[in-house]
Amino acid sequence: MFRFIRNIFSLLFATFLFWNCTPKLSKFDNLLEGMTAKPEALTMHRDSVRFKLDGAIPLQYLRSDVKILLYPEYSYGEGALRLAEIVAFDGAYTKVINQAKVEADFVFPYLPGMESGELLLKGLVIQNGKTRNIAAKKIADGLYTTPLLARTGQVTPDEPIPPIGVYMKTDFSELQREVSKDYTVSFPLASNALRENTLTTTDGKPIPSFIESGTVLKKITVTGIHSFESQEINSTELAQRRAEVVRQKIRSMLNNPNIPVVAASRQKDWFDFRVLLGEYDGITTPQKEAYYDIILSDKAFETQLREIQRLPTYAKVSRDLFPKLRQAKIQAVYENTGFSDPEVAANVYKLLQEGKAINELSKEQLIYAGEVSPRLQEKERIYAKLVELYNSELAQNNLGVVYLNMAQRELNLREKNQLITRAISHFRQANRMNPTSYAFHNLGQAYLLRGDYFEAYVAISEASSLERDETNEFLRFNEGLRGAIDIINGDYKLATIRLNRAPETEANLFNKGLAYFLAEDYKNALESFEESVQFNREYGYGFYGLAMVATITDDKQALFENLAKAVERSEYLRERAMTDLMFKKYRGDQAFLEALK
Repeated sequence: MFRFIRNIFSLLFATFLFWNCTPKLSKFDNLLEGMTAKPEALTMHRDSVRFKLDGAIPLQYLRSDVKILLYPEYSYGEGALRLAEIVAFDGAYTKVINQAKVEADFVFPYLPGMESGELLLKGLVIQNGKTRNIAAKKIADGLYTTPLLARTGQVTPDEPIPPIGVYMKTDFSELQREVSKDYTVSFPLASNALRENTLTTTDGKPIPSFIESGTVLKKITVTGIHSFESQEINSTELAQRRAEVVRQKIRSMLNNPNIPVVAASRQKDWFDFRVLLGEYDGITTPQKEAYYDIILSDKAFETQLREIQRLPTYAKVSRDLFPKLRQAKIQAVYENTGFSDPEVAANVYKLLQEGKAINELSKEQLIYAGEVSPRLQEKERIYAKLVELYNSELAQNNLGVVYLNMAQRELNLREKNQLITRAISHFRQANRMNPTSYAFHNLGQAYLLRGDYFEAYVAISEASSLERDETNEFLRFNEGLRGAIDIINGDYKLATIRLNRAPETEANLFNKGLAYFLAEDYKNALESFEESVQFNREYGYGFYGLAMVATITDDKQALFENLAKAVERSEYLRERAMTDLMFKKYRGDQAFLEALK
């Protein structure tokens, strides 16, 4: 009997210990059951996230000695963003009649990493001076950031860095790649002997060496001619002999035997006389016409000569012009290395690095050097010198584009922001000098790189407003970027309109599909994503878009096939797919895991 009583006592004691050691469920732990977030699936809109907290606290928890505080909080990564403190109920000031309604709208900024977070509602109950925490309730899981898929020229780790911004260019097609320089050597009547055995011009000045700065001598042609005086006409080889003697003299002056020097002649030809007659002011225009009528006829040379000799002005014209035909004409042809030398940019950059003067270079040569330079560091030095010597909206804009692309490649955030600030300064200066669509477009790109979508949209829109021609190629290009920003801003229908006008590239076609997808026009989204894939099958985003459309129809085969192709082409898309809420319900599927391998 004693043993039985002792066993009962031991059992009761153990039960007492268990009851006291087990955590008690608080009577307030179910207080948040009626609280929800709308929408349940949070979505990034523009640069922020919006939701509405809605619900009620049941009457059973509302007493005059109770105060209830609620704390909505978005938790992600290793941090959390507390959004507000809500006094849901205060019994000291509120008469208890019915349940306490809670309605509140919230907006909080989107920050990188939030896509894999959760929206929690925490609470605090104060009763009789004592405070106790309420068990937190998850009211939303994760965040849709689909608009951030829009391609605006951003850099992703495993993909080639795309160039951004637009350089202003100069049309060099009409500039001569070859330039020529002409000289004239005079001879005595009926002679091919050089005066003092030197090459002198008609005004008695010696012809210098044929070396011209910034050029390469390619060829020299010597053309001998004669006058129409009887002594010269009767010497049939005179013109050719004059050319040959000059050719030999030039050859002796040149150190490079590979430069061709060619001798030619014009005999019994009125060409040179016509040129002199056109510039001659010793007779009237009607009197000149009499000569032209004769020498432009189809008659034989000798007949033409006899006819002009009968003209009343012949004595004066022959006395003034014929001696000027006792000549050899020299044409030196040079290659303009300022515009055709492929090393020109490197040479200019080297001069700048060494601190040497480049004053001999023209504005056009500096612009050309900047255009053909392959490296950003070279472009920076050249365009900076262009700003210094020949400041213009082109120089300011192009230097800004250089800093824009440097910023895109910079990993250090502080230096990146400094480069963006420099770029913005140059674009603004270019627009102060002369507002152009190019500079405004580039200003928008700079703001995009900074993450300021509002200012980017304003600048890009201004660029479009400066282009009046709807078929303008630049306008269509600019509208493509404008449509991408529309997606980020949540204006999906407007984005489809702009992107339908944009050039067909893999990025623009993907963006168009994305805009249709977010506007819930899945048929057109599917078509646009397929067009992106057809345009460039190595571009993974088109396949990713097709996988997104497959989630709407729950077509698992299409989803996993296209997702596998997308992540195979882009490591960035692989990492995104792991946390993308679009694929949340498929994460436990083995085929999903296989697709991500």
